[in-house]
Amino acid sequence: MPPDTSGPDTSGPRPAGTSGLQLALRGIVVAAAVLSLLGLWWLWPGDLGTAVAEDQPELVSARVLAVEIVEPAGPRDDLSPLDASGLILLDVVVLEGEQEGAVLALDLPAEGYPEFRVGDVVELLPAEVPGQGTTWFVTDLRRLGALGWLAAALVGGVLLVGRWRGLRALVGLGLSLAVVVGFMLPAILAGSAPPLVALVGGTSILLVTLSLSHGLGPMSTAAAVGTLGALILTVVIALVAIDGARLTGLPDEDAVLARFALGELDLRGLVLAGLIVAALGVLDDVTVAQASTVFTLYEADPQQTFGQLVARGMRVGRNHIASVINTLFLAYAGASLGLLVLFSTSGLPASELVNSELVATELVKTIVGSLGLLSAVPLTTVIAAASVVGTDPAASSRPGQHRH
Repeated sequence: MPPDTSGPDTSGPRPAGTSGLQLALRGIVVAAAVLSLLGLWWLWPGDLGTAVAEDQPELVSARVLAVEIVEPAGPRDDLSPLDASGLILLDVVVLEGEQEGAVLALDLPAEGYPEFRVGDVVELLPAEVPGQGTTWFVTDLRRLGALGWLAAALVGGVLLVGRWRGLRALVGLGLSLAVVVGFMLPAILAGSAPPLVALVGGTSILLVTLSLSHGLGPMSTAAAVGTLGALILTVVIALVAIDGARLTGLPDEDAVLARFALGELDLRGLVLAGLIVAALGVLDDVTVAQASTVFTLYEADPQQTFGQLVARGMRVGRNHIASVINTLFLAYAGASLGLLVLFSTSGLPASELVNSELVATELVKTIVGSLGLLSAVPLTTVIAAASVVGTDPAASSRPGQHRH
């Protein structure tokens, strides 16, 4: 007797959200969120006692009234290298403090200062010199106005192009900045291990920004798990690479100065922490794009098998890898361009330049970051394909979309 086929057809796609793998991926994300919260609580620095000392003089703002450049008359033995480069004569009016309204005549070496223009606002540092009274030093040019306009242009552009999702991305950016400045830096200054701080802070940033920018659907869950997996692998590779290359972090002058100021700072750990934070942003971009690609491919053709979906997703992923790795290299090269120019004029052989710790550190960052990207693409592709295949494509929609 032929089988009875009059009952309901259960061979079609399963409703999204009933997949056991999707539930497991959500569990991983929830576990990562709980662990990151516990890490934030455990590593929270509290009061560092780093308030500015009472005897530390405050900077005073002043507006430039006149600028005169005095060219050097020629080489003179009685002049320092800075004075021999010429002088900048400034007339400024103090804008605040006890000396408000006072007009000061200042002379600065031409070397090491930006181009001053009438109307610029500069920051002055008063210093008491025995026998000379108060001496004023120009510490820097006030740039907050220009930075404010740039920030406004960025916000306007993001809102114009991204609209509601752009607004959520800006909120995520603000929270990322808050985690870095409010937790990661104080925790490192308080003596916590920089790699652990970076991993906890990076995980928190990842989960918050992904949920804000892309929602809490299956696609963002797959991207989050892919990013976490690639990030953990990147940390492991970085630990091996830093130890194998015997990097110390000592060539970083800023880190060394911070170590002298604090008394104790893990410079090698600081290198790893910087690598984790830098890699996280690129990993986030790659995994979201890859998961979105897989879900879009499946939505276009729900009859695809797991193998077909992975193969087609990897075609896009290979193109993404090629462009992002080049972007990563250019980002590190751009950040170290001054260093590269210095080394290129040193006359040292290429092997010695590469062997120097300054260059080796940047190479390790580039290579480790690239290896993390290489792992992120296939890992996210497999996770996304496995979680979406066989589900209802209408429910497994693209990021941030919920169909009814």
